[in-house]
Amino acid sequence: MKFVYFGYDFMLPAIERLLEDGHELMGVFSFEVDNIFNFNTRTQALAQSKNVPFILSAVEDFHMNGLIDKGTDVFLSAGYPRKIPPIDEERAEDRPVYCINVHPTFLPKARGLMPIPRIIMDNIDGAAGFTAHKITEKFDAGDILLQEKFSLSPRETVESYTAKIAIRAPEMFSKLMSDLPSLWENAMPQNEALSTTLRAPDNEERVFNWETDVENIDRIGRAFGCFGSIAHFDEQLWVVYHYDFWKENHDLPPGTVAARLSREITIAAKNGFVCLKNFQAVEPEANLSPA
Repeated sequence: MKFVYFGYDFMLPAIERLLEDGHELMGVFSFEVDNIFNFNTRTQALAQSKNVPFILSAVEDFHMNGLIDKGTDVFLSAGYPRKIPPIDEERAEDRPVYCINVHPTFLPKARGLMPIPRIIMDNIDGAAGFTAHKITEKFDAGDILLQEKFSLSPRETVESYTAKIAIRAPEMFSKLMSDLPSLWENAMPQNEALSTTLRAPDNEERVFNWETDVENIDRIGRAFGCFGSIAHFDEQLWVVYHYDFWKENHDLPPGTVAARLSREITIAAKNGFVCLKNFQAVEPEANLSPA
């Protein structure tokens, strides 16, 4: 099949599996990333190697129509944050054209943008997994083609969660494309009575509150991982990427700098300490958004 990929480097191994299976890449739509925590450099290199368009601007009707006219069979989105226009049925009336999204939860639970941190913070039972579904006008609500569930580990992180998807994705993508007409015909409508939508986390939810237990601080740290949590000490905001913590009775006021080492700083929390190992000061004009 001829397909177009909407996304970035995270799902690239699954896209490479499709190429190994004999499918043909027709183009790539990506978006501006920081290339520090999210990357699209390898995706761009793949597009260049296949001599197909690599487009960072928002996808529009004329993009879709032109690609359909060139024989595209499948529009496949994974981690693409923009709305994809509906298929022009008149252009595709002589053959099926499929528009699919892969969402990083076990739908219909946990619809919405950036659901993984909240799943980890709230330990949402039954939401962990990923789902390939038909793209419809309503985000994340299309009929389910394939999905896989996995369990949250006791100390799940955003990195371990996404790794679980990355391990499984190439096989799912391969199966999806190899049997797409049948899967499409037999797709399962989502049960709206069971659906939930998670609001994207804001910056306040990323803050380490020293007045709380270290277990709560750790839950926030694990949920945002390499995207960074936010800490306040020394009359300054800091983004924290790596830390240790332990429970210990003490008499220090929460938020007190308990120790300064060569690279680490340890802060007192309500029932223990948090040792910050990788952190940096927030510049006044910095964009702290984790998305």
